[in-house]
Amino acid sequence: MGKIQFYGATSLDGYLATSDDNIDWLTTLANIPADTGQAVLSQMTSAIMGRVTFDYVAKLAPDMPFNPANPAMHSYVLTRQSRPNTPTATFTAEDVVALAQRLQQESGNVWVVGGQNVLTPLLAANLIDDLYLQIAPIMLGNGKRLFGNLAAPRQFELVTAHTIGPLAELIYHKMA
Repeated sequence: MGKIQFYGATSLDGYLATSDDNIDWLTTLANIPADTGQAVLSQMTSAIMGRVTFDYVAKLAPDMPFNPANPAMHSYVLTRQSRPNTPTATFTAEDVVALAQRLQQESGNVWVVGGQNVLTPLLAANLIDDLYLQIAPIMLGNGKRLFGNLAAPRQFELVTAHTIGPLAELIYHKMA
């Protein structure tokens, strides 16, 4: 049985993208080591993401696998648009919680990619095992938030905190 893990970055004020879905504020940061995330991302055998995230990455690096640390990883892209599946991506309107529960039964870890429309329902269902949060040294002031509102608190334990170039990485594990 695999773990469900969020791995991603936010601004200091909690935004993962600008209002127009741009993450240039993150991708243009200097001094981020090229091997950042390799150890964690190489363990991801599947990913759950929204269509906007998938489209942005596909545009940013069209000839690269979504997860260079594990090119065989399969992505499940949440969308209401009808799109043909590819060998490495399934486009689905399946409920994110049901999808995560199904993938959790398989071997390997599930990478949760994207923002509050994907992450918040999984937090509400208590399905996120680990949060790998990289905090960038910038305040965007507005944009798309990483976390949405929860009906009940969710508590995590801080496992470690360290720097990755200009980023602060905080790793949290779900408390029982």
